[in-house]
Amino acid sequence: MNILFNAAGRRVSLLRHFRKVLDELHVEGEIIAADLDYSAPAFYVADRKLIIPRCSSPDYIQTLLDYCDKFSVGLLTSLIDTDLVLLAKHKAQFEAVGTKLLLCSEASNKICADKQETAKFFIDNDIPCPRVFSIQEARTLSAVEYPILIKPYDGSSGVGVTKINTPDELEFFFNYLKNPMIQEFIEGEEYTIDVYVDFGGNIRCAVPRKRLQVRGGEVSKGVAVKDEQIMKAACDVVAALPGATGCVNVQCIKQSDGQLKFIEINPRFGGGFPLSIHAGADFPRWIIQDLINGSSDAKMSDWMDGTVMLRFDDEIVVSQKDIS
Repeated sequence: MNILFNAAGRRVSLLRHFRKVLDELHVEGEIIAADLDYSAPAFYVADRKLIIPRCSSPDYIQTLLDYCDKFSVGLLTSLIDTDLVLLAKHKAQFEAVGTKLLLCSEASNKICADKQETAKFFIDNDIPCPRVFSIQEARTLSAVEYPILIKPYDGSSGVGVTKINTPDELEFFFNYLKNPMIQEFIEGEEYTIDVYVDFGGNIRCAVPRKRLQVRGGEVSKGVAVKDEQIMKAACDVVAALPGATGCVNVQCIKQSDGQLKFIEINPRFGGGFPLSIHAGADFPRWIIQDLINGSSDAKMSDWMDGTVMLRFDDEIVVSQKDIS
């Protein structure tokens, strides 16, 4: 089984683990990494590396289809947000060349890609979330209602997320940011929950990861916490999505009074996902088992509470000719 990771980037640990699972299950296949250029670190742990155009290119989908056909790709997953809706639109074309997409439905991806749509989804499904303000509403807030939060509604990796403390800051950042969205500021402990949904649409596992430290929009220190309240609430969120599949990343804040507020959904492997693997929630193994056998040995809470991940910088050293 050949597995293609689109926009592989820095996801070295994830690719290595999929390679390990193929070997342990005695499944023949290649781990294939695709990215814009040869400087992607994940290229150098993959069995094969492929260059693709940007997802804005008219050749993007056809290039991926040609690669999937040429290299007999059995499973394709993307590790960025920007092409998920596009890939979902072309699901039938990939299946026609024998490639399964580890991907939520087009409808789910549209909900997750636009934070305004995500907030509407939360409200429509009675899921607790921060209040969203129009600029007119925000301008009428009193001093005691600050701070508030502003962020791009189509943003990613925490880029542009800004805590607003005064009306002057509101005006500046509302005009400075592209596609701004204004929300209630919620204080508390932030969790990312990795939820595994098998190819039959069954929710099989949920691992809350409490963020201890974040760098560049990705968790650099975190701990797996077996919090039944968070696990159940995150599963309820994913169950409300139309056509969820694979690893769905749900983010929430647990307030000091124990109340949860959900803030975001990313329908893909998150940057901090290796913590869930190390805790014992082996999503890659379950995915491959599902593909081969139509079932897996996934269990909801069969993973180690209190597992801590402390990430650090590493390096892959190659010749300049390898990346040019």
